[in-house]
Amino acid sequence: MDFNQSTDDNLFDRARIVGKPHARIDGALKVTGQAPYAYERHDVAAHQLVGYPLCATIAKGRITHMDATAARAAPGVATVVTTLEIEPLAQAKSNVARLFGGDTVAHYHQAIAVVVADTLEQARSAAALIEVRYQEEQGVLI
Repeated sequence: MDFNQSTDDNLFDRARIVGKPHARIDGALKVTGQAPYAYERHDVAAHQLVGYPLCATIAKGRITHMDATAARAAPGVATVVTTLEIEPLAQAKSNVARLFGGDTVAHYHQAIAVVVADTLEQARSAAALIEVRYQEEQGVLI
């Protein structure tokens, strides 16, 4: 079959939107750096805070030690919640691991703490101050 000529009239021949050029109302703002992205919006609520996760650096095992003292004392930090401080949350059917709670690490980069601070930079900096030690286990490669 050769595709060298148009078929009969079809939906897209009559389309007014699909396949047609459209001016995006946010396009000019985005390409000029003037678009307000969510993480840049500091005018939505008074005294809003930002959370930053600390993620596991092993693929499988247990957390044997976690010290968030320095993070809690860091500038701008409102609170730090670690996975060791709360009961394990239920595991959703769509997840391979619990989202938070308990000492078990089931996958690399699993959230094990969250720092809440005045700014993203303060939260990220404080998260780096949390000391964590692990007992690593052998993973299963599929």
